[in-house]
Amino acid sequence: EIQSYHMEVEASDGGGLSGKCTVAIEVMDINDNAPELTMSLLISDILENSPETVVAVFGISDPDSGNNGKMMCSIQDHLPFLLKPTLENFYTLLTEGALDRESRAEYNITITVTDLGTPRLKTEYKHYLRVSDV
Repeated sequence: EIQSYHMEVEASDGGGLSGKCTVAIEVMDINDNAPELTMSLLISDILENSPETVVAVFGISDPDSGNNGKMMCSIQDHLPFLLKPTLENFYTLLTEGALDRESRAEYNITITVTDLGTPRLKTEYKHYLRVSDV
């Protein structure tokens, strides 16, 4: 909230001499806040054979400043889903193509948000998605 402080200090001795100086204190941000994920839309059941279907819409945030507040968002590899940035710090999770219930009836999707601070902090959101038969 406050990035720096400035104050004037005056010292005087018993003989009537005095001096002044200005003290500047800069407050450094530490990476003490993990990123946050706020879900706006979440689908738990999806019909098979539905191409490019939206599964989730969410926003991410981190109150830290500088690299401590910059974030990246990902899902695990080898899943038939895409994570698309829409607006700044908002994402849409959607199917990459049509899903086939006979091949796989459910998915456990982990959305990971990591900040770029030191040390890196992360938040994970786990979502279970069922594929319905058509």
